[in-house]
Amino acid sequence: MCAVRRVLSVVLASVMSIGLAGVVSTSQAGAATLPQYSLTYLGSGAPVAINNVDTVVGSRTDPTSGAAVPLVSTGGAAWTALPVPAGFPGAFPTDVNDSGVIVGVATQTTLAGRRAVRWTPSGGGYTAELLPLPAGEATSYATAVNNSGQVVGARAGILGTPFGFGWVYSDATGTQGLLATYGWDSAGPVDINDNGVILDGTQTFTLSTRTVADIGAQLTPPVGGVAINGSGQVLGVQSTSGSLPTVRAYRYTPGSGWLFITGTSRNTTASSINAGGDLITGSTLGGSPAVYLEGSGNAIVADLLDPAVRTAGWVLNSTGGEINDGRVITTQAQNTTTGASGAVLLRPSGTVQPPAAPTGLTAVAHPATSSEPYAAIILSWTNGDPVLTRSHELERSVSGQNAWTAVPLVPPAQATSHQDTTVSPGVTYDYRVRAIGSGGPSAWSGLASATAPPAVSVRVSDLTLRASRSGSRLTVTGVVTVRDQFARPVDGATVTVRWTLPNRTTRTASGVTSAGQATITTSGSRGTYTLTVTGVSKPGYVFDAAGSVLSRSIRG
Repeated sequence: MCAVRRVLSVVLASVMSIGLAGVVSTSQAGAATLPQYSLTYLGSGAPVAINNVDTVVGSRTDPTSGAAVPLVSTGGAAWTALPVPAGFPGAFPTDVNDSGVIVGVATQTTLAGRRAVRWTPSGGGYTAELLPLPAGEATSYATAVNNSGQVVGARAGILGTPFGFGWVYSDATGTQGLLATYGWDSAGPVDINDNGVILDGTQTFTLSTRTVADIGAQLTPPVGGVAINGSGQVLGVQSTSGSLPTVRAYRYTPGSGWLFITGTSRNTTASSINAGGDLITGSTLGGSPAVYLEGSGNAIVADLLDPAVRTAGWVLNSTGGEINDGRVITTQAQNTTTGASGAVLLRPSGTVQPPAAPTGLTAVAHPATSSEPYAAIILSWTNGDPVLTRSHELERSVSGQNAWTAVPLVPPAQATSHQDTTVSPGVTYDYRVRAIGSGGPSAWSGLASATAPPAVSVRVSDLTLRASRSGSRLTVTGVVTVRDQFARPVDGATVTVRWTLPNRTTRTASGVTSAGQATITTSGSRGTYTLTVTGVSKPGYVFDAAGSVLSRSIRG
């Protein structure tokens, strides 16, 4: 089991589904059934890896000494502390395989003294041992272990993190430098799968054939690998530079290439892939991690929690998590009721259900007023299921026709009211609304009906002409002022006019009002020009011709 915990901070604002040139794009969740998760609290601390029998490893900081305390949970049991190698004040795990073998790092008071450590199940507990150092090295950092017991890692750099001089360890061969033994200059392996394929940055390296694959370079900018599963699928992230950098999460499949998963802004994390190609991503801004489930798409993990878990006060607050082959997830959470905070185990316990339908839908006509000079129908309803509802959909039909069309709501469509300003005056409409959740849409609400009020009237309140001469040619400019029934200037209205020229011929023209005025110009020989307004139009408004100034003449 290679449940990689190396969380790479990159960029994600929300779970999205967009296509990129040369890359297959995912779809949003909802096309298939999504699992619903129960929650088990493991205790204070942060989880970093999970195997396929639900063994979770992690660590917490001792509040007295400040040392890292290595932790293990088996099958959902509370954390127990792992032993720390002699001479080391603390240690922390980084991975666990399906046999329960754990690898990690033993820590000293200085970052320079870190050593790779392995914990092996023994007599109902664990024994701890330091792994042999690579030749010529004084520090080591274990990053992953596979089900064959092979461990990969690197030197512990000056910051105490893995940096350069990659190595692989097995009981049969001891610790081997990847460059010295295999000729592969590894900057620091992040994962190894059960086939002995090592992931490091943009490359994979197969130990048995000594073959390097430059998979990350297939995209520009390159994609850096985060985790690899047994079939060679890789979870990776891509970061672009610039004033508004973006980072995207991808999944690589041998023979198929990279699949775009999610990400657009500067706060993404990517942390785990299982044998089925399911992924964990998230945001460094906090909140719930996200999950990509093969066949279902992207979802927010918090949306998949059993409603009883949320009612009990649990809120996910991690930047990522780990997922095993059974789709069991470990991450971090806090309970707003009890104050508990730390690692949790999320197990599938059914399927996510759609939310209950909204209730109490009402529709009320909104006639135009001086402060709100538009006609509308105001809709309001009650959210029938606040726990499962993520957004709403609103539809309308001309009353009795049962021909439904969507009424766009203001994103993220979580409000329980809306003003429909796209109605036609005097038309009666039927409305219905439904809730949308991770489990799909609810049933439609009951109908509500209302008749749209009359349109706001507009009139031409003033019409002025001016003329200018250039030789024998005359230019005439008309300014048409348009106001509504409340004497407010109307912008965006189309004014159509007819010019009558000195020779009695006519021309048609039009203009659009800005600050309530439309300017329309014509030119010709000297003489009398007459401007006649033939119409004023704007959606939701009606032209009051009887109350308008329609014609003016000028001689020049």
